[in-house]
Amino acid sequence: MTSSPFARATRHRSRIPALALIALATAAPSTAAHADALQTRIVATARATPTARHAFRRTLAFERTGAPRTTYVEQFDPSRSPAERWSLMSIDGRAPTPKEIEKSRKTNHGPIPSYAKLADWFGGPATRSETGGGVLYRFARLPAGTFKIGSHDASADTQVEAMVNTSGAVPFVEHVRMTSNKSFSVMLVASLRSITVDQRYRLLGDGIAVPSDATSALTGAMMGKAGTMRTTTSYTEFRAIP
Repeated sequence: MTSSPFARATRHRSRIPALALIALATAAPSTAAHADALQTRIVATARATPTARHAFRRTLAFERTGAPRTTYVEQFDPSRSPAERWSLMSIDGRAPTPKEIEKSRKTNHGPIPSYAKLADWFGGPATRSETGGGVLYRFARLPAGTFKIGSHDASADTQVEAMVNTSGAVPFVEHVRMTSNKSFSVMLVASLRSITVDQRYRLLGDGIAVPSDATSALTGAMMGKAGTMRTTTSYTEFRAIP
């Protein structure tokens, strides 16, 4: 979670890859704030998850105050060369122009969306609550350097909730929610007041956990104007690459 949705928006105003986090749940009283065996198992599974095993399609809808909603469809194919792995398929339902395709090729798409990223923080101190559908973990903060917005490290001011699905043979993190309400400045022209990121994961037929969908909402001001930026992302058509 090191890329910055807000920083990318201020530079390009065309895409906000949505990254990582949760589900809201009604839970029983929490236990002591210590890592446990289930956390250790989740971290081990995440670390073993390949980051570039599947091709997939990403649909990203971006909207901000004072601007119309824009939807991008991109294809990721790890069998291609690094420079060609991301392909812009459409913008608002139409075929992209050659200029838009070239711009997309030069865009920093950030790290490959992957369940493996959970290993960076899920083993940290957390409170645990048993729920009807699994186990809910609450993290008071993230490890330093885990969540950065431009040059600002928001990790210490970010709270996370993660819902673990324990109904199957292999438990996995199904929902994650990340929230930060501490204001800070970005690139001297913008300020952020709050960030909320929701991420959902699912298991494929081969047992690999992958991102399913995500939303991010950022409130603040840019060039003195208050507003909100929201991104909705879905990941579909996963295909294993031999």
